[in-house]
Amino acid sequence: MITIVLDTNVLINGIQDEASYANRIINLCREKKVLAILNRPLLKENKLKARHLIKEKNYLKILDDFYRQTKMVSQKTHLKVINWDKEDNKLIEAAVDGKADFIISEDNDLLYLGEYQNIKIITPQEFWHYYQENESDNSEWQDWMKGLINKP
Repeated sequence: MITIVLDTNVLINGIQDEASYANRIINLCREKKVLAILNRPLLKENKLKARHLIKEKNYLKILDDFYRQTKMVSQKTHLKVINWDKEDNKLIEAAVDGKADFIISEDNDLLYLGEYQNIKIITPQEFWHYYQENESDNSEWQDWMKGLINKP
């Protein structure tokens, strides 16, 4: 199974935008088709920002469901890969400790890095296309399209 670390901005924005690539990825995690990894510092950041930025309770419930489907890893690694925004290092640390395949972010500092210890750092759109080409039977895409077409 593919393992990922979702950047907080991707998670918060994706929960609130049902048509986004990030939302599709969150749903893959909730459906246990992709495994999301968190460590305590990243979970703390996610919950703090979610409480501050998300006002609709339904989105917070979806986020709680996402958290239940994640794998918590102990923070063993302490890195200083990105010096100009030290908060970004939490994502890399979680990915290293959890042996993730991807970090999914929209943060230019992380995307500029591109890869760290064979962990690819890509956008939600890039991950979605990778998943569709390599892992999916395309039923997720078809279900998502049906949902959009059948919305009142």
